[in-house]
Amino acid sequence: MNKHSFSARLSFKTVLMGSVLFTITLIVIAIVGGIIMRNRSIQYSDQCLRSSVLEAQSTINIIEHTTDGIAHTAQEFFQSDIAIDTARYYNLLETIVESSPFILGCGFYFEPYRYDKDEYYTGIYASRDKFTGDIVYEFDDDEACAEDGWDYFSLDWYSKAKQEMTARWTPPALENMTTYYQLMTTYTFPLRDKDGKMIGVLATDLALDWLEQQLNRIKPYEHANVVLADQDFKFICNPMAEDPFSGTMLDTQFIPGVKKMLKAEDIPQSGSLSVRDGLHYSFIVFSMMENGWRMAIATPYGDAFADLFRLWLIIFSLTIVSLLVLYYLSRKIIFDESKPIKEFAIAASKITDGRFDIPIPEVKTKDEMMELGNALTYMQDSVTRYIAELKTTTAEKERLASELDVARKIQAQMLSTDFPQLEGCGIWASSVPAREVGGDLYDFFVKDKNLYFIIGDVSGKGVPAALLMAITIAAFRSSCKKEQDVSELVSIINDTFCESNEDMMFVTLIAGKLNMETGEVDFCNGGHNPMVLVKADGKAEFVGAKPNIACGVFGGFNFQGQTLKLNKGERLILYTDGVTEAERGDKQQFSEPRLIEWASTHHEGSDRQILEGLTGAVTEFIEGNEPNDDVTMLTISY
Repeated sequence: MNKHSFSARLSFKTVLMGSVLFTITLIVIAIVGGIIMRNRSIQYSDQCLRSSVLEAQSTINIIEHTTDGIAHTAQEFFQSDIAIDTARYYNLLETIVESSPFILGCGFYFEPYRYDKDEYYTGIYASRDKFTGDIVYEFDDDEACAEDGWDYFSLDWYSKAKQEMTARWTPPALENMTTYYQLMTTYTFPLRDKDGKMIGVLATDLALDWLEQQLNRIKPYEHANVVLADQDFKFICNPMAEDPFSGTMLDTQFIPGVKKMLKAEDIPQSGSLSVRDGLHYSFIVFSMMENGWRMAIATPYGDAFADLFRLWLIIFSLTIVSLLVLYYLSRKIIFDESKPIKEFAIAASKITDGRFDIPIPEVKTKDEMMELGNALTYMQDSVTRYIAELKTTTAEKERLASELDVARKIQAQMLSTDFPQLEGCGIWASSVPAREVGGDLYDFFVKDKNLYFIIGDVSGKGVPAALLMAITIAAFRSSCKKEQDVSELVSIINDTFCESNEDMMFVTLIAGKLNMETGEVDFCNGGHNPMVLVKADGKAEFVGAKPNIACGVFGGFNFQGQTLKLNKGERLILYTDGVTEAERGDKQQFSEPRLIEWASTHHEGSDRQILEGLTGAVTEFIEGNEPNDDVTMLTISY
């Protein structure tokens, strides 16, 4: 029983509401914290990247400045026609080699016959021995180049420098160093004579294996990967790959845990971007060096958010424990405070079983519990009185329902359901009240060769409307027997209404007389919906009416009649506003245009079929909603 008690439910809902609010708070904190952590992680990675770029750029700048300075010195000798020997060239080259531990070597390479008129190839090169660190000198002439099969004029570093006549770095490449392969790049400076013609180039070879150590040294996170690529996105170093010096950013994996490759247009010169591959998320920070190389740090978000995840786990664990303690304490407190409610519930249950004399528990606390006890006592007294009154009211309702049933039967009997077979015309009518007793009416009367007919709508519903309906039908039948004019017939009905109409009710109607031999129709419209005339070809239209008022508004009104001629195959449709004003759920009405459209497309069939079809169309239109007014229709075909 305690499991489903009020205190348990209230405690559970309290804790549940607290959990929802706390969860929303945690989600907001997590989102804001995640955004802050992401921005700080990117900022931290960018700082690490920029420091590394500056360090690498510093090394490159030293090499560029040293090479440029030596090149300008040598160029001054060439332009002043001062002859210098090979030893002097070696001294110049030695200065370059000793300027940086990462320089493999450097050399002067001359155009054909510019250094020696008898030599096509001339190269003077100084390098650092990989094992001893000593500087080694080489001199290449025609004979040496022929033995090695080496034509430096065709190599990229020489031909590009000659073509562009500007200092430049060559793309990194693996070079065969006889006993090993070395990843390197070359900085070339084209040398000119005093006429501006090229004498040769000064080329400095830079080893790039130191970059891998430098890139790994600046990793901001454990699983981050720091890469370097050239202007064409080719990797100069990619420590994560089996071959760190092959592939490009466009076709080789370099983002930890992500196999998705980048597109060239997505890679910025500097800045950051996020990459997702399935459930793996990473961010990449880019920075560009002065020579066009790109350095990038790719980091999984899991690494960047590791500390935040641990903090979230601690907060979540503490939250669960706190909610459990809160549930236990709140349940105990609520159980003690709500004990009177349980006693009230037992008393109320016995009262509903008919024990109205059961004593109500007394509450001494001056709060809502006392008010609840007083309310229960008042309810006990009220229920006793209500049961006595209910017995009287039930008997009265049963009597009224019986009277309404009698009125409904009488009304149904007043509406003719026996439609005669007439020569030259047909007639059919139907009426569906919106309540047990409605206010719509129709009637017809055949005398000699004339068919008298009427349709009307009494204002209001229920028994008063039914009584006025009966008065209208009685006045109509009485006037038809006297063969009075239709307009006089409507005037009699109007005066009859006005004699005793304290409730100011009225009836709109159309009364008419059809000569079954000639097809001539005399009618009078007393403020009612216009008749629909359906011609033999199916075209339907409204029959205009003269400005008469509704019957019962005021007496002595001079009603004006009208005449129209029915041709063979034509039909009149009379109806009340329960047809055109029938509403569906969206408040859209069946409407007069829809009635005309329906009549134009459903003009074939008997009078009964026409009315049943129209009734079905209205019922289908309101889509199962309760009708808001009586639906009455009458059709006459000639």
